Parts: sequence; structure tokens; C-alpha cells
Amino acid sequence: MGLWPFRKKSSKEIAKKRLQLVLKYDRAGLPPNAIEEVKNAILNALKDFPFIDASGVSIYVPNEDSEKIEIEIPVKN
Repeated sequence: MGLWPFRKKSSKEIAKKRLQLVLKYDRAGLPPNAIEEVKNAILNALKDFPFIDASGVSIYVPNEDSEKIEIEIPVKN
């Protein structure tokens, strides 16, 4: 452990997270681009609301056993 408290993620950790994400979507029975298509549709719908921070919108499957998609929509301050 170094003196610097913020450690950069190793390529192994990044690859592991990406694989876990692919497995979540696969186990949820979603087509490969489903989440991206949903996100684009939601971003298009949110354009009418100027108080929404569209750059911070995130959509994800919370865990591999989940049957739902969660979305976080940040509000501008």
C-alpha cells in the first residue's frame, strides 16, 4: 500500500468489471445494445427538461438476478 490514498484501477480490475457487466446483461436476457438504446430514448425524452443533467444519466441492471433496470437522473443545481 502506497502513501497515496487514491489508487488507480489496474487493467485486471477494469476487465473484471466489464466482464461482470456483460454477464449481468446476458443473464438478464437483454440484447447487446438494449441498455444503450433505452438510454438514448430516455435522453431524447429528457431534452424538454432543462433542470436535468443529461450528462450524468446512468442506466444499469443492479445485479444478475434482477428483473429490473435502474436509472439515475441527476438534477442540476
